[in-house]
Amino acid sequence: MSKFDPQFWEISINPEIIDSFSQEDALWYETKEEQEQRYIKEDNKSKILPLIMEIIENDLTDMQKNCIIMHFLYDRTHDEVAQALGISRRVVYQHIFGIFRHGKRVGGGIEKIKKICQKKCITI
Repeated sequence: MSKFDPQFWEISINPEIIDSFSQEDALWYETKEEQEQRYIKEDNKSKILPLIMEIIENDLTDMQKNCIIMHFLYDRTHDEVAQALGISRRVVYQHIFGIFRHGKRVGGGIEKIKKICQKKCITI
């Protein structure tokens, strides 16, 4: 008996054909090197996060800090952040990402974090 449900497919196919493919033939197969790279990236994230949090705490304005923490760490929408802080959704976006003025991005906590990380040689 096949482990795949043929009723789920849009095109009927014999389930034994699907079962005959090896894991390596699947689109989601991950090589040993890819697994190691993923673990390295996850390890780097755990090392970088405290540095990023320090930058957020010390180098951003209070509004930038509040908007970024609520949006990214607490997974709140721009509308929810705006309602909690008593500002518009557009202003929340500006505190997080900045605005374009004369073709250049101005302000925004994310840009400030990126610049500080560059100065401190932190790769994000």
